[in-house]
Amino acid sequence: MESTGRIFKCARCFKQVIICSRCDRGQRYCSPDCSETARNHSQRAASHRYQQSREGRIKHALRMRLYRLRKQIVTHQGSQPWVPNGLLQTNPADTRKADAAPFQSVVTRRIQCHFCGCHCSEFVRLDFLQRRRVRYLNPLDQRGSRNDYSP
Repeated sequence: MESTGRIFKCARCFKQVIICSRCDRGQRYCSPDCSETARNHSQRAASHRYQQSREGRIKHALRMRLYRLRKQIVTHQGSQPWVPNGLLQTNPADTRKADAAPFQSVVTRRIQCHFCGCHCSEFVRLDFLQRRRVRYLNPLDQRGSRNDYSP
């Protein structure tokens, strides 16, 4: 039996992704690259907010003072040497081959998990699978017990 899939948009690049229920662990990103990029962006933003605070400015000034004492100079890294653009020559024979390729119609496309590649059902979820909550009612909690009564 095919597993059901969940469809979502990547929180960073807004790419539409389908993930099967076996791989679904609450992902928000389409790939580890998007996840890492979003994490780096979040850390940079937090660092910037900290640098703007009073405590962050004081610690940064102290760190730069100690660096100046250690190195005697504070400069930025120099520019990289200029390299001319290397243009590639196109081969006209390759472009003619691409234009001459016959049009192939797409037959029914099966839905696959973006992470493991397994086939999913054509019915996809828009939200996470909800765990069934079994409500446990202890009858003694409602009525009390013999030991609860005190005169």
